[in-house]
Amino acid sequence: MTAIVTSKFRTLNAENFKDDINTPVSGSSVFVAIGKTDAWSNAVSDTTDAEPFTPYDTIDSLVESRENMFALKKLNAADVSHVVPRHTWTTGTSYVRWDSNDADMFDYAFYVITSEFKVYKCIFSPATGSTQEPTQTLTSPTAESDLYIWKYMYTVAVADAEKFLTTSYMPVKTINVETYGNDAAAEAALSEGDYAQYLNQKASRDSSTAAGIERIEVVTGGTGYTSAPSVYVTGAGTGATATATVSGGSVTAIAVTAKGTDYSTVHIKIEGGGGSDAAARAVLSPENGHGTDPVKELGGFFSAVNTLLDGSGGGDLTVGNDFRQITLVKNPFNFGTSVVSTSATLKATPALSFSATTSSFVVDELITQGSGATLAQAYVVEVDSGTGYIHYQQNSKTGYGNFIPGTAVVGGTSGAQGTPKTTVSAFVISPEVDVHSGDVIFLENRNPIDRTASQIEDIKIIIEF
Repeated sequence: MTAIVTSKFRTLNAENFKDDINTPVSGSSVFVAIGKTDAWSNAVSDTTDAEPFTPYDTIDSLVESRENMFALKKLNAADVSHVVPRHTWTTGTSYVRWDSNDADMFDYAFYVITSEFKVYKCIFSPATGSTQEPTQTLTSPTAESDLYIWKYMYTVAVADAEKFLTTSYMPVKTINVETYGNDAAAEAALSEGDYAQYLNQKASRDSSTAAGIERIEVVTGGTGYTSAPSVYVTGAGTGATATATVSGGSVTAIAVTAKGTDYSTVHIKIEGGGGSDAAARAVLSPENGHGTDPVKELGGFFSAVNTLLDGSGGGDLTVGNDFRQITLVKNPFNFGTSVVSTSATLKATPALSFSATTSSFVVDELITQGSGATLAQAYVVEVDSGTGYIHYQQNSKTGYGNFIPGTAVVGGTSGAQGTPKTTVSAFVISPEVDVHSGDVIFLENRNPIDRTASQIEDIKIIIEF
């Protein structure tokens, strides 16, 4: 038994993920989290970074990533977009023409983005290198001087390019034309760029050749043809006509003389001309025609997330340290509750509070308390000069021993000692978020990235569905 997952299903999953961020249901949120201040190593004694470890979709790996989190930032509608692999138009490059019967279509360069950030779908390719960069924004697919026929799809808006355009991927969106009652309402509600795309999608949908037949491919040339046979186009649609060309007794080509409109199924019948056994198939357009739904038409089953970590984020986005892991977490709880957090930023590390210290602890050092069965170890993530709190995290290298009152906490690098307050409730300060709540839906390990108060980290994540 064989089965497939369709591209529409993958695109729908990407859309659902986008909706989780863009229009979440009440009490729902998605956060990007940064974590892991300690080196990529297997022992607390080894502070030299190895290559980032390969993340795995296992309980152990995901639990470890939760323990490593130290700061979270909520994602908003402007932080997510559908994207597709980027194919930049380059002179001399051959592009693949659209084919409704090619199972690998989305693996090919059948669309391009130009130097003007305009996106075109290749409707016909002469199988030679393209030498004329398309610039037109016409509704109908249009031929260039190099014989390529391109369908203008949309122009990438400046804001979308800044956030989601990379060397490997480019943003793609579909404007829901049906949302707006008329053009005036759409113009009032949409940005200038989105309104222009709305008009193009609407014109493509309403074209007299919407979902018409652009091309007919000869499957079998047949034999014995002494003249051009008749070509009959039937199916769910109207108005398409075509003529055949014969050479050497076989049908060698079929030219579409009228595209017709609204074809969802097509059958090509070839009769006459004194021959037999010629067969052909029509290349269908996507539902409603080319240019009406760019996300589905270009294979938008990738999502891009982009957010900026700007300074300390009100104190929650720890600075003065580095991070090596990025995760996406859906619906984490505020610490000690079952309430999904909707705060803009969250501090994920607990902290130690001391009644007295001998000197200052420093970030990244290993702090210890006790020994043997009572040993507690942790890495210092942040030293809060205002409160005196020492924010820390533990992982599989340090173990998960509990800090207790009554025993000194010692800094392995600074030599500082802290005297715990008298009770655990006063000594251990809770984080703002329960890192073991919610769902980890993405995990990436990276080389260390330093955070400073004057620096902005531009985090881009590409997810394939």
